[in-house]
Amino acid sequence: MNLHQLVSSAIGAVNPNQFVELRQGIGNTKAPDGTTQPAYATPGSITASIGGTFQASCDETGILTVISVITGSLQSGDIISGTDGINALPAGCAIIDQIFGPAGGAGTYQLNMVPFPGALAQCDVTALSTVLNASDVASGKLAIGQTLADTTSALAVGTMITGQISGPTGGAGLYSLTQQQTVASEAMTTSLTILAQIQAQSASDLRHTDYLNLQGSHRVLYASLDIKGIVRVTLRGGDLVVLPDGSVWLVEQPVEPWFSSAGWVKILITAQDGS
Repeated sequence: MNLHQLVSSAIGAVNPNQFVELRQGIGNTKAPDGTTQPAYATPGSITASIGGTFQASCDETGILTVISVITGSLQSGDIISGTDGINALPAGCAIIDQIFGPAGGAGTYQLNMVPFPGALAQCDVTALSTVLNASDVASGKLAIGQTLADTTSALAVGTMITGQISGPTGGAGLYSLTQQQTVASEAMTTSLTILAQIQAQSASDLRHTDYLNLQGSHRVLYASLDIKGIVRVTLRGGDLVVLPDGSVWLVEQPVEPWFSSAGWVKILITAQDGS
């Protein structure tokens, strides 16, 4: 179920999706005068590739043999292309599965099509992919809903993470993306901008807010990300949400914290005087 379907089923009427900035709480910092204040994560820095280029050949049964990796890696579902000047991989040719070799590297792969008109001699092959291969996470954490950026313009604008395929949560590993492309291994940054829906409080939400004895202006936010409120035992401040109009809202409490089981949360946010 996507975010649009989620909110439709949850409350009936849907406001447009919005891109909001999320500032995740990471603990506290101590000022020179000894007072403490919440600390928030900055955008992350990673090294990653999408798709890749290879030296490979392919027989008439659709078995691709990758001799060497020039850049990136291969994943199931990648769309590949290449020609030796006579024979070529047809449009829409995709990898079904890896048969042999280290994951994503030199080895053999089963394709869904065969080269035409005959076996493909060794040549350069390019893979378009919707899988991010993050080899290193220098800072921050990767998360569903984050967007990626680079300084080389090799990365398609607006490329967003839609899920994690492998690796430790938020760390180095494979992630599914919204856009199919080929990007050689390079430095990228993760944006704390996420796709969310902001709604007015329902009658039950108002009763819940009244029970908590919270003052101020409140909204509820739906998102496919594990957004957190205050965690006192770890001295972690609640996450901050910055709306497109620049207003800053504090995450008071997860109202429906279903991220671990269903992949989404409903949270209560309160307007702040500043960040």
